[in-house]
Amino acid sequence: SLGLMALAGVACTKTTHIGAVSVEPAYAPSQLGYASQPDGEMQVVVYGNPFSPGMPDPVFGEAMAQAMRGSHFGPPIAFTTKPTSRNPDGYRVVLQFTGGPALSGRHLCRAAAGQEDPPSTESSGSIPVRMAFCVGPKLLTEVLAHFGGAGGITVEDSEKLVSRMILTLLPPTNPITTNPLDSDFKPF
Repeated sequence: SLGLMALAGVACTKTTHIGAVSVEPAYAPSQLGYASQPDGEMQVVVYGNPFSPGMPDPVFGEAMAQAMRGSHFGPPIAFTTKPTSRNPDGYRVVLQFTGGPALSGRHLCRAAAGQEDPPSTESSGSIPVRMAFCVGPKLLTEVLAHFGGAGGITVEDSEKLVSRMILTLLPPTNPITTNPLDSDFKPF
């Protein structure tokens, strides 16, 4: 796709760019109230860690979950990699950092639900980042972003990107069901 080709061209400078957003017809903003049940938490699954081995995977994953808090539309949600209980419907956010090809949000949802193998997480240089909002193995929304490049990246850069991505991932309306003739989703 043209958007993905544009992302590939920015690898030589330090960049942070949200490049593509997809909202499925099944997404409804009201789902966010169910997604954080029973205790206000939502599971976050993180594949890949651009700071490994310097930063342990569980520490990086929880830092990304914390960066999502308060940066989204809807009710307060305590995003965490270690929820105290499981949502009965399997709502979760899945985040992939990889130097290889960014896999589809559908693949990430199925992997997090245990229906497919987890994606490869090797990374170096500029990094595509994909975030998906899932219910069980089904994709509801996804965002593809890109960051890194010659200037390097920091954990703070990652946290800023993730906080921007979650805002786009959980929009206040579904443009497909609100206006089915308008297929160009503009998150802002």
